[in-house]
Amino acid sequence: MNLDRLAKMTAVLALALAACANPTLADLAVGQAAPTFSLTAVDGSTVSLDQFQGKTVVLEWMNPNCPFSLRHSDEKTMQKIADRGGDVVFLAVNSTQASHQDFLKPADYAKFLGEKSLTYPVLYDSDGKVGKAYGAKTTPHMYVIDPAGKIAYMGAIDDDPRGGNAKVNYVVSALDALAAGKSPDPASTKPYGCTVKY
Repeated sequence: MNLDRLAKMTAVLALALAACANPTLADLAVGQAAPTFSLTAVDGSTVSLDQFQGKTVVLEWMNPNCPFSLRHSDEKTMQKIADRGGDVVFLAVNSTQASHQDFLKPADYAKFLGEKSLTYPVLYDSDGKVGKAYGAKTTPHMYVIDPAGKIAYMGAIDDDPRGGNAKVNYVVSALDALAAGKSPDPASTKPYGCTVKY
């Protein structure tokens, strides 16, 4: 085999590996309509985004085997937001593919949620279609959808990737802004956490 052909094959293989490692993610923007979905929750129920029309919806991309997700579960960061109630609905989405070592079966997931006292629904997106439609990159990756069904905020949960020193909870700030009839500022931040296991 000549060197030119070997170099071309190596380049093709590198591109293929890069495509596997970085699945095509949508380039969603603030102000766009939130992609609709209908997913099965850990408890077996079906949850559709459409059923929450007219309400503010918070989406969290979650993976209990990710240290960042686990930290926020331990600290009840998301549960405190979910406990606000009212017209705010909190949902978690897990886009971990079923063949990945991080994938949790419903019984194991239910046990985790019980141990962490997390009461909001967690939805399976094992084929990754919903995560890719939203462009979810990390666990956690947060989205706030306004009552009109548009993305009002997307990005990190807070300004504290290392933990223990958060000054701003971006999701809480976004919810407060929407409740006051204002636009969230910032409306977009860089998410932090583990990569979503598509």
